[in-house]
Amino acid sequence: MKSPTGKRIGFVIAVILLVAITQRVGQCAAPYSAIEAAKHVGENATVTDRVDGIHQSGKGNIFLNMGGKYPNQAFTAFIPAKGAGQFSDYQKYDGQSVAVSGKITLYRGKPEIVVMSPSQIRAK
Repeated sequence: MKSPTGKRIGFVIAVILLVAITQRVGQCAAPYSAIEAAKHVGENATVTDRVDGIHQSGKGNIFLNMGGKYPNQAFTAFIPAKGAGQFSDYQKYDGQSVAVSGKITLYRGKPEIVVMSPSQIRAK
C-alpha cells in the first residue's frame, strides 16, 4: 500500500509528464511564414518560406534570408561559423522553399533561428 507521500510524488510526476507532452505537441503547430515568425519569438517552431538570398560572412557565418533580400528580410536562418562545415552545399537553398526548425529568437529586431544541424533545414 502506498503512503500519502508516495501518491503525491506519483501525482507530481504525472503532472510534469502531462505538461511536457503538452508543450511538445504545441511545437508541432502549423509552420509559420517568414513574416509570421516575428509574432512567435520564443517558440520552438518551423518557419517555411523561400530563401531570397544567402551570404557567408568573412568570419564563416552563413545567413539564409527569407521573406525578402537583406537588409529587408523578414526572417533569417543563421548558421554560425562553428557549424558551417556541416553545410558545404548551403548554396543549394538559394531560391528554394525551405522549412527551418528551432527556437525563434530576435537579433537586432529581426526574427531568426540559429541552425546548428543540417536536420534543422529541409527543402520543400
